[in-house]
Amino acid sequence: MKNIRTAIDNELDKLDLRWRNLPVKKQIRYVLYLFAFYLLMGVGVLVKVFYDLGRGDKIDISHIEVPAVIHNESSQKDSVTNSKHMENGR
Repeated sequence: MKNIRTAIDNELDKLDLRWRNLPVKKQIRYVLYLFAFYLLMGVGVLVKVFYDLGRGDKIDISHIEVPAVIHNESSQKDSVTNSKHMENGR
């Protein structure tokens, strides 16, 4: 586990060194591009949410039907129904 932790730490240090070696103008440009992408994704999600809300499709809300009840079959017999069919519960 220590080997994985040290390997990840070394890789992060290498990435940090590469970032610091970039010129400041390039760093600013990359940050602005990432922020613009993040902003664009947020606006896209909001547009999608408002579009879905505005459609006004009715959702059919009903009780969940168990397939065993639909086919009038029981996969397992209940202990209550089994005891009713037995004489005196024996």
